Amino acid sequence: MAFFDNLQRVSVGQYIPSASPVHKLDPRTRITIFLMFIMAVTLSPSVRGLLAAILFSILLLLFSRISLRDAFSKLRVPLPLILLLALLQLFISRHAPGDKEVFSFWVLNLTETGLRAAAMLFMRFVALVWLFTTAGATISTIDMIYGIDLLFIPLQKIGIHPHSLTMTIQMMLRFIPYLIFNAEKIAKSQASRGASWDDPHGGAFQRARQILPLIVPLISTSLQQADTLARAMVARAYGASNRRTGLREYHLTVKDVLFTLLCAGAACVILFLP
Repeated sequence: MAFFDNLQRVSVGQYIPSASPVHKLDPRTRITIFLMFIMAVTLSPSVRGLLAAILFSILLLLFSRISLRDAFSKLRVPLPLILLLALLQLFISRHAPGDKEVFSFWVLNLTETGLRAAAMLFMRFVALVWLFTTAGATISTIDMIYGIDLLFIPLQKIGIHPHSLTMTIQMMLRFIPYLIFNAEKIAKSQASRGASWDDPHGGAFQRARQILPLIVPLISTSLQQADTLARAMVARAYGASNRRTGLREYHLTVKDVLFTLLCAGAACVILFLP
């Protein structure tokens, strides 16, 4: 069951309740700072900026009280893909005029520009994985919905209600851990009845044949869960009124403003550092 053990390390949709300083921030503040960091990391044009992004990502993990060991384990699943993309970037990046050649074999030319592009791609992916891990661990479904509703209050005044779309996206993300858990449970049930899941000699065709008997029960249980969720929402009159109320009242504090300004400065460092 090593395949499912690896899938359990996927960080998407895994909220971790905690009393960390980041958890205590207003939902609008959390959403804003993560959007700023993600945009800055995505658009950063320099190696130093991406190194700063990794440093700030680690600081956010520490402020969120997320174990660094757990954060590094989150890289195990996407790491092969990241390394493959970085390897391709070594040879397909455009060469600058006067670029120094580091290695050459047949049609493959490795230059300093290629090394820089591969390093930037690797660091960008690592920083983004940690940012998404921290965002998923610190922003719950309810906080996300209320935070976006509060951020888009001006749109609600002209008849646009973003909470329905937000609820749909959040339910989709929360279904990912549920699907992984269900897939593992079904696979273990099939293995207890004689199915082989960890055959080291099985090729791609054999693995595909193993996955096929898993698809039908997984889809069936997922549809049952979706139907149960829909009935629960209807029973609670979800969507009966466009005006939403909440159990908690959210208010911006001085701490939220200061943390937002600090993160905005950090995002500027990532984006404009040469």
